Amino acid sequence: MSVVVAFDVDGTLEVGDPKGPIKLEEVKRLKEAGFTVGIVGAKEKVEGLLRGLDFYMEGDPFKEKNLKELMRRYRPKLAIYVADRPSDREAALKAGFCYVKPDDFKLGDL
Repeated sequence: MSVVVAFDVDGTLEVGDPKGPIKLEEVKRLKEAGFTVGIVGAKEKVEGLLRGLDFYMEGDPFKEKNLKELMRRYRPKLAIYVADRPSDREAALKAGFCYVKPDDFKLGDL
């Protein structure tokens, strides 16, 4: 099954400004487990730290457009956007993604 997981950076990942609760190691584990994983946010903050992801796309004001592009490109059965703001939720839902708050993102054994 095709699954795309996209992450915002600020307020979501540990390297964001503000820092978020999700560790970079968790993002890497998803990729290693075979998911299509990438960034739709402040990509310049993670490109050197998270190498080998499937995509690195700009966030505001292009989040909705870029999430729609991911839907077109990958045609996933499930698409998840992990981000922290109400405007992120709106962009995700308009693009056909499920929205998950960073505090609600829990990664089990893969």
